[in-house]
Amino acid sequence: MKATRIREIVSHVYENVELALWATLIAFVIYFFTFAFPKMHEIQAQNARIRAEEIAAENTSLCEKVSIKRGTDAYAQCLLDVGEFRWKVETRIYNETAW
Repeated sequence: MKATRIREIVSHVYENVELALWATLIAFVIYFFTFAFPKMHEIQAQNARIRAEEIAAENTSLCEKVSIKRGTDAYAQCLLDVGEFRWKVETRIYNETAW
């Protein structure tokens, strides 16, 4: 008798937990499509801007490490060369990892 009562209680708890999990999933999906999904392009654009700023800072840092003075023609050429090198490396990595 006690075993069946315990089984009923466990069954009710399981059903309530399952219902709560489904409700949470549905609420998250509604939230995502209402608030997050419409801003996805803005978020991607912001991430791209941040990445471009970080790359520019890294390129500048590299040219300054090799003691090229800012504002000179050699500095501008250094930035172009570093950018070209970075582009080649990123393209090579992309091509090697692409399906």
